[in-house]
Amino acid sequence: MNLTGFNDQQKQTLLDLLVIGMYANGNLANAKEAKIESVVNTIKFPSDSARDKFLDASFTRARQHLGSPQVTRDFVADIARHFPTQDIRQKACNDLEELLSTDQDAQKDSQLLAIVREEFKL
Repeated sequence: MNLTGFNDQQKQTLLDLLVIGMYANGNLANAKEAKIESVVNTIKFPSDSARDKFLDASFTRARQHLGSPQVTRDFVADIARHFPTQDIRQKACNDLEELLSTDQDAQKDSQLLAIVREEFKL
């Protein structure tokens, strides 16, 4: 994953996007977990407990925002606000695509990517 240009707040937001991608099709593959862990390891947290608390909250947010396409769209629109430039939005979308490429459920992955591309205006 290319995290160049992301500040810690944007990395945390990217993590939310990746976690929702991980849960989108219900396939919680180890490869996805490894990619998410690689992002987490680049964020400076004040303590291990703060890191764990953030991760738990991210997984909770993801599960809460997969109830319907509109709920997912609203969450993705909120995420998009944290990425002010086209370049950083494209990088975030590319990272999501990379994460989703680790499994074979193209339909649900494609639906999420379509929402992200629309809300990110890509």
